[in-house]
Amino acid sequence: MNAVLQHVLVHEDVLQYRIHGRPERSEGIDEEIGRVWMPVFDELLIDVVFTAHLHTYRNRGHIYAFAKTPEQKGPLYILTGVAGNVRYPNLWIDHAFDEVTLPQPETDNYLTMEVAADQIEIACFLPDGTEMDRVTVTKQ
Repeated sequence: MNAVLQHVLVHEDVLQYRIHGRPERSEGIDEEIGRVWMPVFDELLIDVVFTAHLHTYRNRGHIYAFAKTPEQKGPLYILTGVAGNVRYPNLWIDHAFDEVTLPQPETDNYLTMEVAADQIEIACFLPDGTEMDRVTVTKQ
């Protein structure tokens, strides 16, 4: 039996970012979304979690049990980027989990995915075609 790649799309983000000018807002895991859903994604062996809502691109790498996993255990978390005409220049402060961010202030970006039976490759580009990130997840 072939392993099937599993991915999830989540409108809200699982992490909480610090915000410029709001020192009371701390970095961490979002209490209402992340703390509830991330253990479910771990248990179900989800390969990639695409989140949105913050209008910024971030590749967080693999996170398992609320911790970074350099051995690529746990889902890959991608915050998909700017959408529509909403911009938040210099709002978000980088999160410790961020592996790739785009130049600030962000304008637009788009993602591509190439899916095979046992792997998915995600790439992030600027509108002019400049590749900013590329990551491959292979089902174990």
